[in-house]
Amino acid sequence: MDSPIKQRAPLLTITEAATFLNVSKATIRRWTDDGRLACSRIGSRNERRFIQADLAQLITKPELTSEPKPQPAKRPSETEKNHSNTVPESNSGHHCIVSDTIEEEWASLAPAILKALDEGAQVLIVDVLERAKRLEGLLKANGISMRKLLDSHTLQCVSIDDSYFLSGEFRWDRSVAFIESAILAAKARGFEQILVVGADSGQAESIGLSYVDEMKKYELGLDAMLTRYPGASVLCPYTASEISAQLMIQGFLTHPQMCIHATPVPGLLGQVAL
Repeated sequence: MDSPIKQRAPLLTITEAATFLNVSKATIRRWTDDGRLACSRIGSRNERRFIQADLAQLITKPELTSEPKPQPAKRPSETEKNHSNTVPESNSGHHCIVSDTIEEEWASLAPAILKALDEGAQVLIVDVLERAKRLEGLLKANGISMRKLLDSHTLQCVSIDDSYFLSGEFRWDRSVAFIESAILAAKARGFEQILVVGADSGQAESIGLSYVDEMKKYELGLDAMLTRYPGASVLCPYTASEISAQLMIQGFLTHPQMCIHATPVPGLLGQVAL
């Protein structure tokens, strides 16, 4: 049992803990997730709080913070070779990924998701087309606990009905507001970066011709909103076999960055009049 003095000790926030140990908040999260650093969870947001004595113990026992020795690099598969360049090099921005199939789309999304998690970002995924199952397999293959990520709010999965169609229909302004609220919630939990993986545009285009106009407003609205949040990144998947030529062209016109069949190319945002 903890001593009365330890029980009455003031609780430090994750920012204060990171400052005390002179490490990043991402490192603090990793140490608590793997059990090296004790923490308490408080409030409706399940925020981490720390006792200074526990932090001081890490200083006096450096073996607790030593990282595992690096293992020999695994030989990349042909799929990983082909898609390793699809991960956006920028930590922020608005990227469109164009693929022929759902499998090709996921091969592009997977490295971006792993890169974001490795950098301590929160990842929010719109769960469509069995993405949750694909994601669980990806994390398991890389030795990452999906449950721990969900419990720590590092990973969030939402349905398309609870995101883009929260109001019962696709509305560009409400969809942008949803993304912005997710960014603000991530910042409130201490995340400096967030990656949002949106729904495939082809799934909703069958709603009607007005959908294309709403999508253009949505993508342009995202561009404007993201300028206020340099740590936020949004990936917009497009499956070429399931969308119209009009929507494909719109992708070039409304995204600053594109990735077509694993080849990064610049978008035409700001270069062509809409």
